[in-house]
Amino acid sequence: MTKEPKKRGAKTREKILVSLEQLLETKEFEAISIADIARHGGVAVGSIYSHFEDKEALLPALFDRYMERVEARVAEYREHGTIDGEQVSPHGQVGLRETIEQSIRGAHRQVTETLGLRRALLTYRRLNPDLEIPLTKKLGNDALELLVQQLELFRDEIVHRDLHEAARMVSYLTNILFLDRIVFANSSMQQDLRPQDELLIETYTDMLYHYLTGR
Repeated sequence: MTKEPKKRGAKTREKILVSLEQLLETKEFEAISIADIARHGGVAVGSIYSHFEDKEALLPALFDRYMERVEARVAEYREHGTIDGEQVSPHGQVGLRETIEQSIRGAHRQVTETLGLRRALLTYRRLNPDLEIPLTKKLGNDALELLVQQLELFRDEIVHRDLHEAARMVSYLTNILFLDRIVFANSSMQQDLRPQDELLIETYTDMLYHYLTGR
């Protein structure tokens, strides 16, 4: 196969995955058909089957795509001190509370911008509960170590002796703060009961700050 057909094939595959991700913003995976994906993505149904055996086969592809993004973000932070191109303020310029708020805002942005993808991942893991993915564990450990390094800068303010355990708790809470966005997407209950995002971010920041400092 020449470079041009390969390039077209890669572009079509990407359009298929983007189409599914966007459809997942408003629909459950089970309610989305191959025809829906083709129509929304502007590709032929046959093109989808030339790349994927069935609809379920798109989920691991979406998962791999997401993990590549996460790996790139971790590498970016390690090498440049930035996340998604934005400079993370070094110690001395902001305090612990501001650092926590920065992390929570980052988590909120990630959930908001990748909601469809995260819903797909939730479905993927539900369909494959025993699946072990080494890269997921590695990236989780890498992210945890980076958080420990950040907390180490504020050692005098933190009441917990074991920073790894403190980082594990902060990481866990940060990852579940906006879980309702994924689980209850477009739910009337969510719309009626959920506080404004800014209030949530401030409240979560205060909660984690209190956990770390006791203040």
